[in-house]
Amino acid sequence: MEHWIGIDVSSATLDFALLDEKGTHLESAQVDNERKTVMKLMGAWRKRYGVMPERSLICMEATGHYTLMLLNMVVAQQWRAWLAHPNDILQSMGIKRVKNDKVDALRIAQYARTFHEKARLFTAQNLKLDRLKHLITRRKHLVRSRARHRTHITDLNRYMDRQVRIEFDRMDERQIKLEDKLVAHVDDLILDEIKADPQTQRQYDLLRTIPGVGPQLAAYLVAFTDGFARFNTPRQLSCHAGVAPFERSSGSSVRGRTQVSHQADKSLKTLLHMSALVSVREPGELRQYYERKRAEGKKPILVVNAVRNKLVHRICAVIRNNKPYEVRTVAAN
Repeated sequence: MEHWIGIDVSSATLDFALLDEKGTHLESAQVDNERKTVMKLMGAWRKRYGVMPERSLICMEATGHYTLMLLNMVVAQQWRAWLAHPNDILQSMGIKRVKNDKVDALRIAQYARTFHEKARLFTAQNLKLDRLKHLITRRKHLVRSRARHRTHITDLNRYMDRQVRIEFDRMDERQIKLEDKLVAHVDDLILDEIKADPQTQRQYDLLRTIPGVGPQLAAYLVAFTDGFARFNTPRQLSCHAGVAPFERSSGSSVRGRTQVSHQADKSLKTLLHMSALVSVREPGELRQYYERKRAEGKKPILVVNAVRNKLVHRICAVIRNNKPYEVRTVAAN
């Protein structure tokens, strides 16, 4: 690799930092978050420093829709691009005494140069999954908004003047009906996006064969694991979802129970939790497992977390083996 490019992304501007093969800082620049200004800068660097797509690595943080223009551009122009996790970049920086966009871009470039061996290059397939991510995120916002209006009716409005309460209840009910329709429409768009790509649909269909894995969890898993390219083992996925227990001890005198990490994908953790609750209520292996562990005196939350981990192992197994889940026959008690 001859050049390393770090980009700090914001809604209005992009800060670039360019390093050569030896790590020397060649130049920094700030441009508008628009395609034409980025193309102009990259063209100038190509003439000035010989920056070429196939011999350079662009690194940027995953910042949602602000990176959309850049990601479309790098796919179209076939640049080598790495969408790194913000926490990984932050932890690599150490103690920071200066904080601004120019410095952050330089640090991102330095991170790319130092840790380039673990880079996962952004591809056209990732771009398709990004569209699915945006749909899932919008659905989550609609569901939260609908829940707020339901809370108004069941709680907040009850303590108002009767006439005001009646009007507010009507308003909230109308909003709930509207959001019901919008959620259903987004669900249709999510399924259309899944069906548009054979690989995505195959993974989605495999996940849906697992008892307890519903359409929301299946879609979320496919989208936010980048088609399971980000995780190689069930343990890695469990850690990402915040359901993997870790030992907490110090020396021989200070010990604690195993605990899960709070640094997790909270949305995935919630979806796994809901799937685990469904699994232990329906007849099957996981219900028998739950009942056996409860009879042994295990706390409900610990057993549910174990069920979440079992679901993760099943999820990874069907994707790894590229085969539907085979439901085992459970003998009646």
